[in-house]
Amino acid sequence: MEAIILAIVLCAIPVGIGFWYWSDTATIRRALRKARHTSIAEAPEGSVVRIDGVIAEGATLIAPLTGRACVFYLATIEEYVSNGRSGSWRERVREHRGVPFAVEDGTGRALVDPTDALVDVDIDTTSKSGTLDDPTDTEAAFLQRHGQKGAGWIFNKRLRYREGVFQIGERIAVMCQPVREPDPEAAARAAAGYRDPAPTRLRIGGSPAHPILLSDARDLTEPRRR
Repeated sequence: MEAIILAIVLCAIPVGIGFWYWSDTATIRRALRKARHTSIAEAPEGSVVRIDGVIAEGATLIAPLTGRACVFYLATIEEYVSNGRSGSWRERVREHRGVPFAVEDGTGRALVDPTDALVDVDIDTTSKSGTLDDPTDTEAAFLQRHGQKGAGWIFNKRLRYREGVFQIGERIAVMCQPVREPDPEAAARAAAGYRDPAPTRLRIGGSPAHPILLSDARDLTEPRRR
């Protein structure tokens, strides 16, 4: 019996690694690692590049499970489904929203539109509800908005609520084909008497056919130590 269990485990390990390797998260991170890395000031227009920077002050929205101000959020609800002696978590709800935001890296500014982006966001908050643990008012409202309920036929469903966000001041990596445009803030400075060269900023957006990639993974965005 022990030999059978060991064989199952040994077979499951490469299968699990394979699922991770081809997952959306792993694919996004691989692409970002391979992309040509450049500063915002030196980013060539129309070429596929990666820029890293800090999300600047601007418009925000509110994440539904934690109430955090952010420029992008991903919130999910998973239900634990039992199959006799074992079980697994099944995703029931997935909601994501974003607003355009600016990224700065010390050399310039880029405006990012997360519409149609492929996003790898750190899921940093998790809460649960179950048999003796009713959903909070916030969780119940999120369930109701998606036509879901926390209660089963007799007992509460075993649910897991997960959320990740991009917040102002956070570092992110962006893979894109940027477009350069005149910087209106710099134009205002020129009108006030400054004689800077005609500065530009990057505008970054994608489409379903050509999405941009966004990630806040620490192993990608933390500055490398020399």
